Amino acid sequence: MKKVLTLLSCFAMMITLVACGGGSSDGGASSDTFVMGAEKLTGTFSPLYYASSYDGYVVDLVYDKLMDYDKDDVLVPELAAEEPTVSEDGKTVTFKLQKDIKFANGDKLTADDVAFTFQVLADPSYDGRYSSKVLYLEGLDAYRGVMNPDTKKYEGGSGKLEDFTGIKVVSDTEIQFTFTEERSDNLITVATQAIVNKEDFADYAFGDVKAVKDAMGEPNGTGPYTMKSWDAATGAVFEKNEGYWGEGFEIAKVIIKPVEMTTDWTELKNKSVDYLAGMIEPKKVGPASATDYIEFSSYPRAGMGYVEMNTAAGSTMDAAVRKAMMYAFDRQAFVDSYYECKECKGIDGVGAYVPQMYANPGSMMGDIVRGEEEIAGLDSFDYDLDKANATLDAAGWVRGTDGIRVKDGQRLEIKALTIKDHDILSNIIPMWQKNWKEMGADVKIATVDFNTLLDKVYSDDALNEWNIFFLATSWTATEVDIFTSFHSTEAKNGGDNLSRISDPELDTLLDEALRTLDEDAQKEVYKKIAVKLGELCVKVPVYGNTYFDMYNKEKVEGMKTNTFYPWTSALKDAKLK
Repeated sequence: MKKVLTLLSCFAMMITLVACGGGSSDGGASSDTFVMGAEKLTGTFSPLYYASSYDGYVVDLVYDKLMDYDKDDVLVPELAAEEPTVSEDGKTVTFKLQKDIKFANGDKLTADDVAFTFQVLADPSYDGRYSSKVLYLEGLDAYRGVMNPDTKKYEGGSGKLEDFTGIKVVSDTEIQFTFTEERSDNLITVATQAIVNKEDFADYAFGDVKAVKDAMGEPNGTGPYTMKSWDAATGAVFEKNEGYWGEGFEIAKVIIKPVEMTTDWTELKNKSVDYLAGMIEPKKVGPASATDYIEFSSYPRAGMGYVEMNTAAGSTMDAAVRKAMMYAFDRQAFVDSYYECKECKGIDGVGAYVPQMYANPGSMMGDIVRGEEEIAGLDSFDYDLDKANATLDAAGWVRGTDGIRVKDGQRLEIKALTIKDHDILSNIIPMWQKNWKEMGADVKIATVDFNTLLDKVYSDDALNEWNIFFLATSWTATEVDIFTSFHSTEAKNGGDNLSRISDPELDTLLDEALRTLDEDAQKEVYKKIAVKLGELCVKVPVYGNTYFDMYNKEKVEGMKTNTFYPWTSALKDAKLK
């Protein structure tokens, strides 16, 4: 139930990377090798820490979850032997594990490994993105401690598993999770977390996750593949896990090869890679549709491109500035021009839309996200430069002699943190520069690589370096899943609330949504959240679209992806000719 930046995710973000050379018909690989072209891997190959969809590819190939989505986007048991049982009060979820499953190094999977996975997420020193998975488990405060508001550190935790009553190892093959309350996301929160091997972290001690972080480049899971090598320049090489417990995955070797955004389609056309996932640019999809050996797997994207604004530092602390920026950003004009595809032949779904709210289009809120159902009182931020200026005037931002607005001695400076050589941003940035200057802002564009951008926006130490950034994200489950993006508990260093918004009314609504079990009633709460998000204007969607996975059908067959069934899963039924 996690969003990945491409991102993924996933972030379906496109970034400039150094590709490995090569122009042979099979990418330098033998006929038993599947070559995936992807953006830069960072080496964060831990299911406890990864953030980008590209590192997520490695995690998905190597690790398994208690449950995962099948090719029909249905959540089914994976490491779990059967469907979990849920107590009558909805607070306790019990999983029975399959027997005799082993990690790639030969260690047997037990319930202790499942418990350890969540213990790390609950550690007071844990600084990754997934702490929300344990937030509502019983005994968390007794185990982890309570955060001191002055030191921003957890204090008073026992570190004893017996005090962490939300996790109970019943036997080697049975584990029980107990939550503080019945919430609609209890099951999926624990079911979709990939499981690590406790024995890999013998040096781990409560209060110090260093041993876990040090092993991020050495993944050891129960999944269908093992990673044999990797480096940033040449990518990662995987071989079939000979001890894999499941069916399928007949392809013996997989390579994730770094490709540049500017040359990825050329590499597929020249057959130096076999597969590209999540393609969205018409200038690539169009020519591919006219290439006879290219096959498509297209599906509605459970994700979107968006901008996020900093509420903790600089001019964007003022909601009026954030709203003015969005009134002066013609998102519809961008979508109409960028996604026009005159060359696209015989394929459906090319094009995009401006989402009505930031939420998972693959969830029950999909019709609202896509604008098929309107919400009363929701500000759509239609382009209106006069309204942008009027908003700033009303908020007390006054133009100086140089045309730049000032309020209480502060210049209206907008620091945009952007990714270099990014095709979408090359179209958006000129719009920002022109229109935001016209409304009286001093626009400063900083360009970094994708991984540096992630480091900065997740770090409290870099808050003064940016006011706005653009990314894309993909949801990996069918939940609405916006809690961590906006709840104040995640407005912290390393947390998913990158805008650092802290609004008590919004927190209350987010909690209410997950406590509401009736889907129709829950949807009404999310409509209220949509209106509130419009008022706060911190994370605004830019586009939603269809994904196109493109591959060489002369080499690959049986590869069918879906919204929640990515290429790493579709390898189960794929074959090489």
